[in-house]
Formats: sequence, C-alpha cells, structure tokens
Amino acid sequence: MKLASRTALLTLSVCLAAGMPVMAGQILEGDANVDQRNYPSTSPFIHPPFYNAKVTVEVDDDGVITSVTDNGTGQTGSVEEGNEEFWENKNKPFWEAALAAGAFDQYVGKTLDDVRQMDPLGADATTGATMAGAAIHEAVINALEGKSGKTFLPGTGSVLPVEEITENQVIMTSLLPEDFDLQVLDIRWGVYNSEEGILPEDSYTVEAADGKVILSFEDLSALKPGKYFVNVVDASGTYRSPNFESGHGEEDAAQAPYFVLESGLGEDSVTFDGSALVLSEGEISDYLNNIKDVRILAEGSEEAVEQEPVGHHGTANSSYIVFDDNGVLNADGAVKNRDGSETLLFEDGVSYTVTIEAYGYPTVSFPYTKSESAAEESTDADDAADAQAAAQLLEDLRGTYEELFAVTNLPEYDQLWIDDCAAVVGEEAAAETAEMLKNACAGTVYGAEAIEAYGDGSEGAQFDCFFIRGVSQFVFDGNVISGIDENGEELFRHEYAYAGSLSLGGMMDGFLYETADEDAGDFRYFFLMPDTPATTYHIEFRYGSDKDDLQAYNEGTLAYWLAAGIPADRDEKMVEDVIALFCEENLSEMDEENAA
Repeated sequence: MKLASRTALLTLSVCLAAGMPVMAGQILEGDANVDQRNYPSTSPFIHPPFYNAKVTVEVDDDGVITSVTDNGTGQTGSVEEGNEEFWENKNKPFWEAALAAGAFDQYVGKTLDDVRQMDPLGADATTGATMAGAAIHEAVINALEGKSGKTFLPGTGSVLPVEEITENQVIMTSLLPEDFDLQVLDIRWGVYNSEEGILPEDSYTVEAADGKVILSFEDLSALKPGKYFVNVVDASGTYRSPNFESGHGEEDAAQAPYFVLESGLGEDSVTFDGSALVLSEGEISDYLNNIKDVRILAEGSEEAVEQEPVGHHGTANSSYIVFDDNGVLNADGAVKNRDGSETLLFEDGVSYTVTIEAYGYPTVSFPYTKSESAAEESTDADDAADAQAAAQLLEDLRGTYEELFAVTNLPEYDQLWIDDCAAVVGEEAAAETAEMLKNACAGTVYGAEAIEAYGDGSEGAQFDCFFIRGVSQFVFDGNVISGIDENGEELFRHEYAYAGSLSLGGMMDGFLYETADEDAGDFRYFFLMPDTPATTYHIEFRYGSDKDDLQAYNEGTLAYWLAAGIPADRDEKMVEDVIALFCEENLSEMDEENAA
C-alpha cells in the first residue's frame, strides 16, 4: 500500500495539536527537540542531533502559567548519550544566553490558548538562539497538553539497510523501534539529498510489514543510477528521524536510509582526458552528483588528501572544489581554511594519483601532474582579469549608501517579508520565517563580544550587518571612498587602489582595496563583495586596518560583522527586489518541503 502523503502528515499534526487540556493548579513537565526542525534539511544545524529543551510549567487554578523553569536541559534524557561534551562546549552557552534574555518569562501570565497564538520567533520571543526559543515554545505547549517531545533514535548505521533489489522493488530490513510509526516523507536521488532530486510520489508505493519495508516502483530500470535517500519520519512524534551525522567508518555510519542503483558501466566508461572527466554513456552531471569521495595522493606520500562532496554532517562540503559542474579538474584549486589561509590541491610539478568513488559507478583512477608553465600563465591571466573586474566594480558602485537592514526591517515592509517567505515556505510558516530572516542580520555585537556569544558559529549566530566606526553613510566615487557621520560631517576621504582578491572565511570572495594615506586608520582597507545595486539591489563590504581580520568571519576584531548597504536614492521597487532576493536565496533549499 502507499503510505500517507505529506498532506496526511500535516493533518495528523493538526489533530495532535489539540492535545489534552491543561489541568489547573498543577506542576507540569514538557520537552521538545531543538534540532531537526526542518527535516530532512539539516538547516539550521549541521551537527544533528543536538538536545531537547526540558521545562517545568506551573499553572494556577485558572490554568494561567505562574512560572516556567529549566527541568534538566543538558542532562541525561535531554542530551544523546556520548554527546555530553558537545553540549557543554557548544550548546550550553547558547541555552544559557536564551534564558538570560528572558526566554521563560514571556510565558508567565498566559494560558494554553495564549501560548498557541504566540509567535515563537516573533515579537513575543527572545531575539537570540532562535531554535532554542522555538524548542522552548513547543516544550511549554507540550507540558500544557500532556505530550512528550521526540526522543533520540538509537543506534548507528542505516535504520533500513537494503536486503535485496529485484526487478522493480527495493526490499529493506527495518531496524527501527517497533513503536516507530513509519511514514516515507520522500525519496531523493543524489548525494546531496536535495529537493531537485525528489521522485514523484505516484512513481512508487511503500509497504511496511513483518520487519520489512518494500519500495515498489513502476519501472526501476527507468531511474538514474546512483544514490537514493529514503527520508522517513515517525508519524506518532515519539522519535526523531534518522540523522545524517556520521564518522568516516562503517561502524559509525549515518542512520539515514538509502539504496544504490548500479549503472552497469564498465571500468573504462569514466575517463580523464587531461582536463576533465568524460563519461562514455549518460550525462556527466549524473556521475558528478553521485561522487562519494575523491582521493588525491601525491607521489611519495602515504596519505591521500580527501575531497568529499558531502561531509560527515550530511551537508554539502564547501571545501569540495576538485571538479566543477562540468567535470573539469580544478588544477589551480586551493581549499580555503577558516583562518583565511589556503591549501593547494595540486603543487606544481608534483605527480599525483587521483581516485574517485561514486555511488552506482565503477571506481576511477588516473595520474595527473600539474605543469608549472601552465599554472603561471593561468595565474597571470587570472590576476589581470581580477584587476579589471575590481576596477569595474568601483565604477558600478558610484553613489551614496545607507544601512540596508535599517531600511528593509522597517515596520512598513513587514508584509513584504511575509509575502516573499510565504511564496517559499507557505502561509502558515511565513510570519515566523520572515522574523527569523530579519533577525539573522540584525545583530548588535561583533568581534570579541560576538565570539563570546556565538563561539565558532556551528550552533548558529546573528550577524551585525550595520555600519561601524561612526559612519552613517558611505559615498563611492570611482576610486575615492568617503564616510559621513550622523550629523552630515565627513569622517574620512581617501583614494583606494586594488590590492588583490580576498575570501571571507572561504564563504564569500571579493576584492581588497588599500589606500596609501598614512592617517587612514580603521579605513585603510576596504573589502568589497561583487554585489552592485544593478545586480543584487544592495552592496556588501568590510573595512578595517588589519587585512587578516577582514578575511576571518568568526575570529578577530571583526567577527560576525559584514556591512550591507542600499543606495540612498533607491526607489520602492529596489527595496521590494532586495527583500525578495534575500528570502529566495536563503529559503530556496526548503521550498518544496515547506510549500507542501
């Protein structure tokens, strides 16, 4: 039989929300998971599972909340066994920050109906630790309704290992707990487990019985070769879904279930022509979307450098740069480290053996030696192109700029945010999603203060995207940049020249400009991203006296700060466009899941 669709799951969730009525004059307990809130997307966390928020809720005889307190968050039952150190070092500071900001206080004086109507990410919620606040909100409701939060799914390795693949069936053995009410959310092709690879719901059926899960397809041979994730949820809400977190060995593999369809191609079907991968049959993009790992072994070395499209957290690996979308080898590629340094994939004149493993395809190995002369010619050409692009960027930025989020976060644009979010995540989640996006770039601290609050950012962070050093407006006039304070007085004015390309923590690339004026101080360098009003309706940049600080996003004196500007002479269309772009770019990965 075909198991319930997402619509059915949503209906079930609405029914469960009614819950049991709160009992007057009692002390109640509730909990809720802080992670997996966008499953199967790993956003906003890359280390699932995290922990459960556990609360005690006291109500008076009228059912009005008189207090909400912590009930052992971070202790046994809240944190998965073996994850205690991670909680202590990473989760606990954010949890304590949320409590210090009044996460519990907002519920005092409210009834169950009042709490249900609150927006956990909006005006009634704390402005930091967004997911912690959402989990606290759900935990309070669970306490009042007499419900339990989701518990951790035990064990490592696939919870549905493949037993057999027949002509049109994939037969999997269920290692799930007996009370796990299995619902297949969707099936997705490719190692990235992305929405683009979702199979049509009417192309398969699911039957779960006698310890087996059988996926029956209309025509299994018509599907592309490669890896297929089977994303499942517990419809009863008792357990979390299988996580994507894994180590690098089979003994601690991720729980997420999947199956692999073989291409049937021979060993010589994937070759390297000296610059790019070539597939004898089928699309090279299909092969690239199923690469498990690439190992680059230098001659004389005992250990290969490993490049993985997907890291052991289940997310796309930003350090994977060895091949582009067309299979071209990135001979001059350098992995950008968090400290701003770079590690070359291939050194000039060194001989390497490159080995590729891909799901559904034969293993490929080929020799490669990078030519020194070719590298020099390529570098010279790249440098010249960068210098030209940097000069053009200054021309494209001519104008006066104000703080972007001081404009877009005005109350008059609230409905724009909600409407643009609704187009991606649906009406129900639009308001809280809009508030989350607005808050993400409205931080008020950076540098040491931000590092103390957010650590390395792995658990989330709030960026300060406003102007600093007393600047109210920036004026770009070709190679002259100046700043104006809130009283209209000019703070600085200098000429700047291109000083090279720069990367912000390996996440964003741009151009560095430097002035020769010795009195420039905090305005010696400008680090401009390639955004312009004509292309992205805003600009993004950093400035300071230390080049190293400029390229470290979560370290140094400028940690968690990135200025964003919008033209002072903008029209309403530009404001509408920049809000729409911000929502689309940040929510595109959740499009189909939330819209359903």
